Amino acid sequence: MNNQYFPIVRAKQGEIEALDNLKSSVLKRCTPVFEVTKLDGQDLDRARKRSDTPYEDYLSSRAEQIAGVFKGRRAIVDVSQWQLGFTTEGGEQILSFLCNRLNDFGVIACPVIGYDRWESVEYREMIRTINLSDDAFFCIRLDSIALEDLGDPDHFDSVIEDIVSLVNISEADTPVLIDLGDVTRVSMQDIVESVEDAYSHMKSIGFEYVIMAGSSIPDSIEKAVRQVDSTGIVQRKEVIAWKGFMAANPNASLYFGDYGIRNPRSSDNIAPDMNVKIRYTIDNSFFIARGHSVRKEHGYAQSQILSRIIVESPHFMEGFSWGDDKIEACSRGELIGNSTNWIAFDTNHHVSTVVAEVREFTAQLQTISERA
Repeated sequence: MNNQYFPIVRAKQGEIEALDNLKSSVLKRCTPVFEVTKLDGQDLDRARKRSDTPYEDYLSSRAEQIAGVFKGRRAIVDVSQWQLGFTTEGGEQILSFLCNRLNDFGVIACPVIGYDRWESVEYREMIRTINLSDDAFFCIRLDSIALEDLGDPDHFDSVIEDIVSLVNISEADTPVLIDLGDVTRVSMQDIVESVEDAYSHMKSIGFEYVIMAGSSIPDSIEKAVRQVDSTGIVQRKEVIAWKGFMAANPNASLYFGDYGIRNPRSSDNIAPDMNVKIRYTIDNSFFIARGHSVRKEHGYAQSQILSRIIVESPHFMEGFSWGDDKIEACSRGELIGNSTNWIAFDTNHHVSTVVAEVREFTAQLQTISERA
C-alpha cells in the first residue's frame, strides 16, 4: 500500500532537529523532500566574512546536517528557490554540487527535476550529467506551470518525453510530485480536480509513482487565527482531498505529501513583532494556539501559557512524540524555546501524526478492498 509520507521541508535547523528526533518506526515511513533555501541577506554577509567560498560552505553544511539523520537513506532534494543557472564559487550548479556532497556523506541523494526549468539548456545539461548513486532516483516536480500546461497535453507530453529520453529514466520507477503549493484559497473541488487530472494523465503515459502535496496553513498567523491570545482550527484540505481521492480509487498509487507546519511562501526571517504560536496537527486539521508579539508581556515565555492550552485540550496526545514531550515540559515551566525550537517541536509532532494518519487510512482501505 502507498503508506509512505513525503513531507516537503526546508533543510534548516528546526526541521532537521524534528526529523532527527522521530521514532525509528516513523522515520522509515517518511521520505522528505528537502528544499535547500537560498543563502542571502545578512546570512550571506556573515558567511562572506568567514570564508572565500560561502556558498560551497553553506551547501556542504546543509548536506552534512541532512546526513546526520539520513545517512544510508534516501532523501529527495530540490533547489528551486535558487536562481536558474546559479553556480558555486567553483563553477558547479547548485543541485549538482549538493547531490555530490550528500553522496559524499553517505546519503542516497534523489534530485528533483523541475518541469518549469526544463526549457533552460544549461539546466537540462546539468541534470543529464548528474550521476545517481545506487538506489537513488530522479523525481519530477510538477508545479503550477506544469498543471496549467496539462490543458495543452501535446506540449506537456513533449516536455515529459524530452525529460525521459535525455535523462534516460524509467517512467515506472520515477516518482512524480504534483505540487499544489499554497491551497489556502483554493476550493476543495478545485484541489480534487487538479489531482485527478494530473494523476490520471501521468498514469496514462506510464508513470506509476505519483505524489500529491499542498499546504493549507496560511503564510501568517493572523490569517489562521485572527484574534490574539486565542485558538483556532485550520482545515488541512490537502489531506482531506487525498483521502477522498483514495476512498474513491482505493487501488490508486497516489502518495501523500504536504509542507509540514509551514506555508510554502512563509519567510525564514524572524519578524521583530512575531507572534508566539503553537501549530498542533490533529485529524484533518491544525489546532493553533496564538499568543501575541514577542515584544509585549511575557515575550517568548508565552509558549508556557500556550503549551498549557494545548495540553489541556482534548486534542493533546501525551507521550506520542518527542514534540509532544517538549510541549508538555513547556506547560510545566521546564522550557521556553525560541522560534527555531518551536518549528522543531511542531514539525516533529506533525510528521509523527501524519505518518500514523496515512498508515491507518491505507490499512482501512486495504481491509475494505480485501472484503470486496
